[in-house]
Order: sequence, then structure tokens, then C-alpha cells
Amino acid sequence: MFELKLEKIAKIILYAAPFLALIFIEGFYFPFMITRTVFFRLLIELGLSIYLLLLALNFKKYSPRLRQVEAGRPRFNLALGLVVIFLLFQLVAAILGYDFYKSFWSDFERMEGVISLIYLAIYLFLLQIFLKDKQDWLFYIRLILIGSVLVSLYGLVQKFDILPVFAAGVGRVASTIGNAAFLAGYLLITAGLGVYYYFNESRKNYKYLALAASGLNLIVLLLTSTRGAILGLAIGILVFILLNTIFLTGQIRKRFLVILIIIAALGLTFFLFKGKLANSKIEFIKRIATISTADRSVSNRLTVWRMALKDFKFHPYFGIGMENFEVIYNKYFTPNISENWFDRTHNVYLDELMAGGALGLAAYLAILFYLFYLLFKKRREDYWQFAVLSGLLVAYGIHNFFVFDTLNTSFIYFFLIGLIGFKDAGAASTTPPDKGGEGGLNEPNNRAFNWVFIVLLIANIFIFYKLVYLPLRINRAIFVGYYYVLADSFRSYENFKSVLKYKFGSVEIAVQLNKMNEVVNAQPNISAAIKENYYKLDREKLKFASDSFPYDIKTKIYLAQLILNNYQDIKELDEAESLLKRAIELSPNRVEASYLLYNLYAKRGEKTKARAILEDLIKELPWYGGVKIMLMSGLYKENPTRAEELYQAGIRQFGYADFGGLIKIITYLLDGKKYQEAIPYYNQLIKSESARYDYRLDLAKVYYLSGDFGAAAEQINIISSNSPETLKGYEDFINKINEAFNKK
Repeated sequence: MFELKLEKIAKIILYAAPFLALIFIEGFYFPFMITRTVFFRLLIELGLSIYLLLLALNFKKYSPRLRQVEAGRPRFNLALGLVVIFLLFQLVAAILGYDFYKSFWSDFERMEGVISLIYLAIYLFLLQIFLKDKQDWLFYIRLILIGSVLVSLYGLVQKFDILPVFAAGVGRVASTIGNAAFLAGYLLITAGLGVYYYFNESRKNYKYLALAASGLNLIVLLLTSTRGAILGLAIGILVFILLNTIFLTGQIRKRFLVILIIIAALGLTFFLFKGKLANSKIEFIKRIATISTADRSVSNRLTVWRMALKDFKFHPYFGIGMENFEVIYNKYFTPNISENWFDRTHNVYLDELMAGGALGLAAYLAILFYLFYLLFKKRREDYWQFAVLSGLLVAYGIHNFFVFDTLNTSFIYFFLIGLIGFKDAGAASTTPPDKGGEGGLNEPNNRAFNWVFIVLLIANIFIFYKLVYLPLRINRAIFVGYYYVLADSFRSYENFKSVLKYKFGSVEIAVQLNKMNEVVNAQPNISAAIKENYYKLDREKLKFASDSFPYDIKTKIYLAQLILNNYQDIKELDEAESLLKRAIELSPNRVEASYLLYNLYAKRGEKTKARAILEDLIKELPWYGGVKIMLMSGLYKENPTRAEELYQAGIRQFGYADFGGLIKIITYLLDGKKYQEAIPYYNQLIKSESARYDYRLDLAKVYYLSGDFGAAAEQINIISSNSPETLKGYEDFINKINEAFNKK
């Protein structure tokens, strides 16, 4: 009786997992990731603890066997075995990779890593232990569908601004998941599960409710305008219909054949009218119709994929370890990529190839192919499982070519592994269950139970502190640190200071603290003592994070810049130089580090070394105008001929406006009294920073000097209408413009 109660509690705990996508609490840094991750961890820890207690209480009854020899006994199957092999490959890859700590623990932005795979593997094991018959699995799907409907309804409320929910009135729906692409992947799988449930449920009310849930999820999926998911959906449906035309017979086969022809005709029509559909007012149609290599996001993805394939030869077998792709991205980074930081390839298969090498990818694909094999093998006993879930896996696999998994989809994918691998234990029984007696299955071992209970209590307190409480505490401190920086700078400072000693999350903490230090320094009403405290803490935390994660260049660049902006002794620049050289070593074409090193040498008066940095970069990036403009600005007074060459070449190339390039060009032209030539760059600068009315005032001066008094007066009028305080102290200049304009 006690065993049954524990089993019931374990099931209830597992029944909370389908509502995972609804869990997000504001007031945390990356709230969509941290809150649901620790919630999932808590569920799995409790579920595993109950299983271990049951194992101690009755080992014979609850210990898994490789073969099903007794009814009701849990067993290992090949699907779970393949998951364990995949996990072991990732663990080995993490040990052999760039940074084991990051591979294992991940960070706040992702909350994945090897630790997440361990939890997911345990989750799959618990599903196989406690979901004992088909009705249990169907009930679990019903819970997933309920959760997905609530997520979809939230998305609709959000999209159409019906209630004041989080991010109401957004363009692409993100719902409680917080990202349109991740939401699309989640809804894609849940919609497929709804169709599967429809074919396996005997009660009509539940059948049609499941179908309605799938329909709602598909509508919201389209509102996410996620092209990979929509493409996956289309191909998944096509596979489902194609399977029905192959394996079904009679009238139903003919109907599916007609549907197949209609879909083919629609696809051809879409292709023929793709140009016109690119102007559609329906967002998802427009986005699909505009897919091309000219699309910025598409070209970025292709560039990143090439990076991954290019580096594969250096780590062919075990890869670089999970969460380390940013090292590869930095290695091949060039400034023509619009994404400054990239920690994923946005392709699950390339992610697995990079993280675990060929062996890791093979282990991942082995799971997927085994699921297809099982579905094909079971096609006669459960045809609709074969047809629907094959289409679903294809759709999910296509979607994964353009995105990566998060916990929102991973936990359902692992549920699918369990569902497809499930075989009714009773049907496979060859030996009747033991009724009790000495050595029987139902004989409880209370002494072992008590000892295991004590051990688990101690272990769970430690695990809860380390994997639930501590991440929440650190994460909350980051949020409070940046949220209260102006409202309560002391509270902000104390929160950042409280998590200074922790390695986990230290990069995120350091980056946010660095941004808040800039905010604090820009405020005239904050005391010098507080600003000094922020600066010291910022420097200390950036150094700690940089030392803790030797392959992270973000903290190295930020720390070097902080030193450059605030150094008191010239010797401090030695540390900045070392940091920047390491950053350039890790990312040779990341111009920020080279620019900072150029400025550092300039501050030391080492002009030859400074210019050599940029000359080398020009050789590496001959197509990039930004470097030429940077070098021009530092050398035009001493070498005007070379400066003019750099200027003429730079303005014709990509990136000439980057990193203050427009200001540098304007300064160069004004110093040379080339007023007319400077005007287009001023207009470009104003367009990029429309709130800076002081730029319009400068433009008015340039118009005045070039003799265009009417254009100068026009700029003054714009400033007067929008920011009259900008004109204070310039009354004489305004009078001169008016006099000159009237004379003309």
C-alpha cells in the first residue's frame, strides 16, 4: 500500500512537467530560462528520490532488467541505452574540449550543458518506470496538450494586446517561452502529439478536443512566422500523407492521394507567385516568400555553418565540448557578420558535430534513426503511431536545421523517445508476478528504506542548494543589480558584490556590471565615492571572469577598455595590452580588440606600433573600410597623402561607418575645409542618431560655412521645434544665419 502511494506521488510529480513552458517569473535575469530549468530540476530530483526509495523498499520489484521477465517490472530498452551512450559521448567531449566547466554547467542564457542531459536522461528513465501502460502515456499527452493550449492562448492575448500581459502587442508571437522560434518548435511537436492522441483515443469528446488543441497550436505557430518550423510542418504533413498513400488501401488511400495532389499544386503555385507573395500583408507568408541567401539572417547562418564545417577537421572525433562554439565563432569572426556574438550554429546537427564531433553526432542521429526504425517496426500493430509520429519526427528534424533545442522542446522530445520505445509490460510478460513470501517481489525492506531516506535527505539538501537555490540567488542578484542601478545604486552595488565570488554566471555578471558602471558614471547626481566603488567592483569582476574562462574574449575586451578609460599609472596599460593580445589571438579579425590595442599604443606614444596594428588588419581585411577610416583619422595630420588614399578607399567599402567612422570622416573633412563633402555624412549620422540635436546644430554650422544659409536655417527650425534647449548660447550664430539668409 505504501509503495502504491509513493508511485502515485512520483506520477503526480511527473505530471507537472508538461506545464514546464508556462513557468516563467519576472524579476530574474533570463527569466524564461532560469525559472523553468530549476523547476524541472526540482521535479526530477524529487521523482528520482522517490524511485530510489521504492528501490530500497523492494529491490526485486523495482530494479530494471534488460529483459522483461516479470509483469510490472521496469526494464531498460535500447532507446534509453542510446540516450545514455549519447550522454557519455558528450561527457567525454566536455573533458577533452576547450572548457569542461562551461560544457558541464553552461550559463544563465542557455542553462543547458552536460548537466541538462543528465536530468533529461533521468526524466526519460522515470517516464519508463512510472508510465506503465498506454493509458498512462495518453494521459501524459493530454496534460502536454492542456499546457500547450494555455501557452497558445497566452500568445494570442499577447499578439492582439487583449490584456496587459508580458510583451503585449509584439510582432512575432513569443508567448510564455519568450522567443518566437523556440515557441514554434514547441508548438510543432505538441500539434503532432494532438493528432496522435486523436487517432488513439476512443472517447469522442477527448478526440475532438485534442484536434482543436492541435489546430489552435498550428494557428499560433503560424503567428510566430518562424520559417524553419513552418517548412518543417509542411514537409511533415507531406510525409504523413505520403505514408498514407503508400500503406493504406481502398477509399481512404484515394482520398489521401487527392490531398497529396492538391498540396503539390499549392506548393507549385506558391513557387510561381513567390515574387508577389513577398509583398503579402500576412507575415508568415511574406517571410517564407522572401527566403534567399540575400536575406541577412540567412547569410549569417550560412556563414556560421561554414565556420563549423571549416573547424571540424581540427576536432573530428569528440568535438570541442558543449557550450564552446563561441570559441570557434570568435576564431573565424569577420566584421561583415551582423551578429557580434554567436554561441550556437543555429543547426542542431552542426551543434552536435561541433560539441561531440563525429561520434557525438552519430550518437545523436542513432537515437533519431532508431525511433524511425521502431515506428516502422510497429506499423502493423499501431499504424497511426507510425504515420503520425514519423511525420512529426521529420517536421521536428527539418525545424532543427535552422534552430537549436531548449528545455521547452527537449523535454517533449525525450518524452517522444519514451513513447515510441514503450512496450506494454504485461503483454511481454513470460512469468507471472511473485505474490510475496520470502524473497518475493512484494516483501518490503524497511531497514534499507530508512537508510536510503536519510542519505537522500542529505544529498537532496546539497543538490537543492547547488543546482536550484544558488543559480536562483545569483540570477536574482544580477537582475536586481541592473534593475535598481538608478533607483537604488547602493542596493544595485551590494547585489553585484554579493555574487562576486561565484564562477557560475560570472561572465554574465561581469558584462552586466560593466554596463551598469557606464550608466552610473553618466549620472551627475551619483556621488564620486559610489562611482569609484562601481569601477573597482567592475574591474575586479571582469578580471575574475576573464581568469575563470580563459577562452572568453568578451570580458577581456571589456576589462582592457575599462583600464584604458580609467588608468592612473601607465604601467596599468601592461595588463590591458596582455588582455588585448590574447583577445586578438582568439579572434584575429575582431576589430574592437585591434582598435583598443591601437589606442593603447597611441596613449603610450608608440605611434609606429599603433599604426602597424591597423596596417596588419588592413592586409587581413582588405575589403573592410572601417579599418582604413580608423587609420586615416590618426595619421592625416602627419601624412595627408596616405590619409587621403585611405579615405578614398575606405568610403567605398563595407563598414566605413562602424565604430564612430562617420565622426572620424566628418572631422577629417572639416579640418580640410571640405564642407560640402562633409554634409552627406552628417545627414547619415543624424539618421542613425535622430535624438542627437547637437548634430543638427553642427550641420547648420557646416551649411553656413558652405554658403547654404537656407539649409542652415532649416536645421535651426527643426532644433527649435524639438529641442530648443540645444540652441541656448547660440543666439549670435542664429542671428548671423538669419541675416545672411535675408541678404541672399
